[in-house]
Amino acid sequence: MTTVGTRGDTQLSMALDLSNEGRARKDVAVRVRIGLGRPGDPRPGLERKLDGGWQKVGLTPGDKTSTGTFRMNLPSGSSLAFLRITPHVASGVEGDGLPVDVTMTDGSRTLLRNHKTAMLATLALSVVSPKEPGVLREEGWTEVVYTVTNHSRSAYPNAQVQAEFLACPAGSDDPSDTGVCEVPGSRSATTALRTQWNDGSGWKDVTAPDDGSVFAETLTMPLGTLPADSARKFRFRFAGADGLDRDARRLTLTARVNGKAVGATERSLGIATPLTFGIR
Repeated sequence: MTTVGTRGDTQLSMALDLSNEGRARKDVAVRVRIGLGRPGDPRPGLERKLDGGWQKVGLTPGDKTSTGTFRMNLPSGSSLAFLRITPHVASGVEGDGLPVDVTMTDGSRTLLRNHKTAMLATLALSVVSPKEPGVLREEGWTEVVYTVTNHSRSAYPNAQVQAEFLACPAGSDDPSDTGVCEVPGSRSATTALRTQWNDGSGWKDVTAPDDGSVFAETLTMPLGTLPADSARKFRFRFAGADGLDRDARRLTLTARVNGKAVGATERSLGIATPLTFGIR
């Protein structure tokens, strides 16, 4: 079994990549033990996802850990299960994380055991507005406001916000059909829109490089220095629905903040909740 930790704003996701070369097994037990990042930290929360939606897993507190157990069927071959941890604590320095041990047993037999440190993000990007799915019309600007937060005790001298748009056809003409565009069947729409960001002195145009590189469809906006333990507003707007494909009915905006703290070896990444806009 392998586990993959993903940095996030308020939740840590872990994918359990399971490979069973033997017979299928029913009702195996999965025990998840989560350690505290630092002494005195609050207890985390835990959810699991198998074939359906997310379900809460109760945790029993210990001296330095919290432990939860759930049951699942283990098919033959490859399968996936997912864990989601709500840490209830922010990172103080780059490299902070929660130790996670996962053990799978069938009766008295241990099938799998693995350990991973789920890293906490020191940078976070959260949506201020709009709170509900919006509508993009052919005329006028649509503005989005984020809060950029540096939870750490170190400054980030060259932080930046990056954003990308996907357009996709809706499943119906129902206005409540506002789900985010999934990658299959969607198309990049970043270069089809006019986009601007406000650097504090006014609105400035920003465009994707459209040069065939990995960031060809990515908008990059420099924030400059983010002081330690600070937060600031970030304003962004876009227009130009008439430049999208005729069959496009929904637009998804995904934004993230990233940067490297002073003295850090890795970049921190905070991803905002994707925003969806109906195209009318």
